[in-house]
Amino acid sequence: MSRSLDLQIQGVPGFPQARVLVLDGELDGGSVENVLLLVTRLVDEGVIFLFVDCERLRYVNSTGLGILLHFTRVFRERNGAFRLANVTMPVYEIMEIIGANTLLEIHDSLEDALALLT
Repeated sequence: MSRSLDLQIQGVPGFPQARVLVLDGELDGGSVENVLLLVTRLVDEGVIFLFVDCERLRYVNSTGLGILLHFTRVFRERNGAFRLANVTMPVYEIMEIIGANTLLEIHDSLEDALALLT
């Protein structure tokens, strides 16, 4: 049951094909469709680098992890990258239990993730 997930898109100065997606709330079956629609729109607009700030992501379930893994493949196929940053310990532990932590690119900070671009 999804309580709420707010999504915010930010540009990356100097990199028109890159965006930061800020997740605030819970990523689960009730919110995954909105994330899918938003990210699909970004891809259609030519974004090939997406950095997800998870600092305010409180919860993720297997459905949410499934869409994150899907995005990893989508961006890789476009010679881009999909990276997570600022993942909190409770969310990381869920990723670890499911084994997604070994399949996702996870960085301690947004700055570390954005270093890909330089």
